Amino acid sequence: MSEILKWFNLSLRWLMEAGIVAGLGYWGYETGGSTVIKIMLAIGVPVVGFGFWGFVDFRNMGKMSKPMRLLQELVISGLAAVALYSVGQHFFGWALGLISIIYHILVYVLGGTLLKS
Repeated sequence: MSEILKWFNLSLRWLMEAGIVAGLGYWGYETGGSTVIKIMLAIGVPVVGFGFWGFVDFRNMGKMSKPMRLLQELVISGLAAVALYSVGQHFFGWALGLISIIYHILVYVLGGTLLKS
């Protein structure tokens, strides 16, 4: 059963990350003015979001490394969920938020960690 839950949680991780990219990109496209700006925002906003995600390395923060990584992931996925909700995609906003919460709970229930050594 534990193995099935690990695969399920890996699938949730994939859905969460794809939802973050899609959500931030969709928000960027919807909030842009001209077509060129829409396309630039649709590409640029997810790049900035994942750039922030990958740029900061919490492994050297001692006891605060795991809570800071959790906070970072929840903030990014939360911002993407709110972005979707704010442009009228209420269902997908709520779904992304729920997927993120379930994923993060299962990581710790299954004894995992968000930081890889």
